[in-house]
Amino acid sequence: MFVCVCVCVAAVYVCVMLCPASCLPLLRELAQWRCLLGWHRHHGVGSASATVLTANTGRRQQQQHQKPQRGSEVKDRASRPVGCTKPLSDRQFSSSGCLLSLHHSEKLDHEDACEFRPYSCPCPGATCKWHGSLEAVMPHLTHAHKSITTLQGEDIVFLATDIDLPGAVDWVMMQSCFSHHFMLVLEKQEKYEGHQQFFAAVLLIGTRKQADGFAYRLELNGNRRRLTWEATPRSVHDGVAAAIVNSDCLVFDTAVAHLFADNGNLGINVTISAC
Repeated sequence: MFVCVCVCVAAVYVCVMLCPASCLPLLRELAQWRCLLGWHRHHGVGSASATVLTANTGRRQQQQHQKPQRGSEVKDRASRPVGCTKPLSDRQFSSSGCLLSLHHSEKLDHEDACEFRPYSCPCPGATCKWHGSLEAVMPHLTHAHKSITTLQGEDIVFLATDIDLPGAVDWVMMQSCFSHHFMLVLEKQEKYEGHQQFFAAVLLIGTRKQADGFAYRLELNGNRRRLTWEATPRSVHDGVAAAIVNSDCLVFDTAVAHLFADNGNLGINVTISAC
């Protein structure tokens, strides 16, 4: 009798064969034994003048962030314990400080916008593949892109030289004020043969939240002409490509550029202000 209580379920059936009458009370409590022994329990598995950057139009490529494959997520859903309707995904950038735990369906969208996602080199084009933390962006620019000029002050002149250079061209410089660094970018693209456009934007070397605390104004001045653009700077997390795609920048064509240029050089007055 006591032997039957202490052994596993297999021994219970042996006991029934040897002494069915004495073990009958134990069989009535079989459901309780199954609970105590942990049967059918599901365990989920925890898881100055600007630097000119030239590029051949045909070979120029915009840097893109590839999204993780969904195969592992589908597998996780298939093995999910019954009754678990909202599994929390592992945080890809938890080691960088991200504290959110999200549903799998929200994971990819969050990773694209997560402030703790590694920053890429903010210089236009795809020649530099550097990635790192926000604090490492300026040291990277200082050491790897030494030709980029930095000017101090809230009001500066961004001088783009030789705007008639063929193909896709980028002019880049830095502006330091309000204890922050701003990247000024003028990019020329050829939309189709014979039609070129210029895109000018300002990026903050900081987070999106920090960028919301500033405003910038770009101004072209010529003979009885003035062209002005005012906006909130983009974070380098977004990059200049996002500003261009969303037309969130100063846009003008070659004819307009020549109205304000002086011997092929274009000066843009840049003013940064705190909101």
